[in-house]
Amino acid sequence: MTSEVERNQRRQFLAFACLSLGTLGLTVVVDVAWPGHFAKYFGSANPLVVVIAAIGLGGIALRVLQSQGWFEVFSARTLRGVAVSTGLATLLAVAIIIADVVLRYPEDINVPLPEALLFYPAVGYVAEMVFHVIPLTVLLLILAPVGKRIGVERLIGLCLLLTATLEPTFQLLFEENPLSWIGAYTWVHVYAIAFLQLHVFRRYGFVAMYLFRLIYYAYWHIAWGAIRLDVLF
Repeated sequence: MTSEVERNQRRQFLAFACLSLGTLGLTVVVDVAWPGHFAKYFGSANPLVVVIAAIGLGGIALRVLQSQGWFEVFSARTLRGVAVSTGLATLLAVAIIIADVVLRYPEDINVPLPEALLFYPAVGYVAEMVFHVIPLTVLLLILAPVGKRIGVERLIGLCLLLTATLEPTFQLLFEENPLSWIGAYTWVHVYAIAFLQLHVFRRYGFVAMYLFRLIYYAYWHIAWGAIRLDVLF
């Protein structure tokens, strides 16, 4: 008879496999139909290679996190996590839209429709692996000896705080003037998103964290992105 542990591991694997295969499919479609959109993020690298590498390394990292009992891909709490993610993502999306009205981000920050509907889920999945899952795993493994002195929960909390700095710092590379008010707000805003996402990851699993990003993208990059040029420029 299949044990509960085995059933849970199967759910973890199926959730990861479905998301990963979906991301691969979206990447192929976008790269063939609308070539060039990934270049802003991946440079000259082949998008499919980047996505495969992110999925491979991210899958290993998720397996390590799960084996230690630290994090899960999908759990019984994931549905509750989706509700939490929806609320947090909505508040943060409203905040960035207000900031856009006041500070005016550049015109070309969003991928246009209809390709945005396929592009952002794919690039968002890669972002979760590159900025959250992989570095968090590396930090936890490196600082594991510290956890013996301060406790596992404090170690995880410290690693969440440190990991959350990666994406906002990377984001500043795309700012024309990173020391401007826009640059400062962007760093703080993206840090808040990253930390809250990682908190969701800890409590509710990877799926809830990924949906957090998708909901935020739906507001900011897709819905607002479709009308901001007419409203602001």
